[in-house]
Amino acid sequence: MEFEELIELARESYMGQFVTFADMQAKTHIKGKAEVKFVLEDSDLYRNYYCADYASSEDGNITELMPDEEVSFDPIDVSLEDMDMRVERLQWNDINIKSQPPLTDAELADWFETWFDPDDKTFDPDTRFSGNIHSLTIDGEGIHVDMGTAPLDAFVELLVLYQGLGYSEIRLT
Repeated sequence: MEFEELIELARESYMGQFVTFADMQAKTHIKGKAEVKFVLEDSDLYRNYYCADYASSEDGNITELMPDEEVSFDPIDVSLEDMDMRVERLQWNDINIKSQPPLTDAELADWFETWFDPDDKTFDPDTRFSGNIHSLTIDGEGIHVDMGTAPLDAFVELLVLYQGLGYSEIRLT
């Protein structure tokens, strides 16, 4: 299977489960909403921003989708121009990219502004879901992204960001 097919399959699998999850939560929690953004205090999240999969105003509960299926494949090696990628795992709500050094806050700033959209500049009331990532974390080994309902372009732009910054090797685990 080609890398492009893998990322499409990973997103489609997640989104199918997310739609079912959001529908079930809406039936259970009349006063709730999918994709609710929060700013958390003292978190490890990038800029403390977090988007809950579903939040209920009835009981204040936040519920996260725990996907019951994941795209399975043998690890593959992919090249993006002069950057080599080892792809070992690809789960849309749990993308882990290891690099040395990890991307910095400053290097991720524009990408995060676009794809988390903290100020909801691209909010469209006529769409069911936001099209945004749900969280981003940076640690000593790399970054961790819940791609949420973001389109494939968000993931591709992230890989292009690495490539454009001169990374010669990254690993998706």
